[in-house]
Amino acid sequence: MSASEIARYWRKMPQKKIQCFLCSHACIIEDGASGHCSARLNRDGEMSLPFYGWISSLAIDPVEKKPLRRFMPGTWTYSVGFWHCTMNCPFCQNWEIAHPLRIVQEIISPEKLIELAVESGCPSISFTYSEPTLHIEYVIEAMQRAHARGLKTILVTNGNVLDQPAHEILAHTDATNVDFKTADAGIYKNILGGDIKVVQNFIHVAYELCHVEVTSLAVPGILDSASQIHSIAQTLAAISDEIPLHITHYRPAWKYHKPPLPSEMIQSMAEAARKHLKHVYAYI
Repeated sequence: MSASEIARYWRKMPQKKIQCFLCSHACIIEDGASGHCSARLNRDGEMSLPFYGWISSLAIDPVEKKPLRRFMPGTWTYSVGFWHCTMNCPFCQNWEIAHPLRIVQEIISPEKLIELAVESGCPSISFTYSEPTLHIEYVIEAMQRAHARGLKTILVTNGNVLDQPAHEILAHTDATNVDFKTADAGIYKNILGGDIKVVQNFIHVAYELCHVEVTSLAVPGILDSASQIHSIAQTLAAISDEIPLHITHYRPAWKYHKPPLPSEMIQSMAEAARKHLKHVYAYI
């Protein structure tokens, strides 16, 4: 079956336009154009997946690198990355594959990917690095094959996924780490290209369906105060105060060159989060 035949989460519109229903952008795509993500294409009035099976990265990582601290600790995970992203964070820490200037073509089928994961000896496979939900059709098939071979599945995501695809991919996920990038809805929409309500809903769904942990990257001008992390922690605690929160240190990258926050600020943010959550990890 071709990638065009398995494309999901879209509908036809007049004049050969289509609308995608995968992420918060819900792009209306002209014939011959791609969506906001550059990876879902309108080809003659049909959704096409030109990057189906295109792999950017393969590695073996400690599961704590995802980061996951309360799921299979001390184990290694077979990690796979794709190309492109549904958001436009100017400080993207993986911009070379999320917003690539050049793409190296390496195509691996879901079946072959799981064979590689099994051969690695890792007890889990992680879909990570760039935004895996953008390639949801591929990831779900790979997750199903992984479970059939006894592997656990891990999804590392920005969570900017609409409700139906969120439910469907998380139903095949054993653990997820979701980025919660800021408490400011305006920054989410206007600077990062996401929707805070969509991300919050994704975390709700994840908590219902699998193990969930959350990461907040401390970025100057985006998420840089105890009051902001306090708000994020409150939001998570309203779901469950057992949700682990990772506060990680940003490094200047891509279009963003402000210096990192001082370690003391990261510690202060962690202390604010601990007023609401039981498991807070600060990375300094």
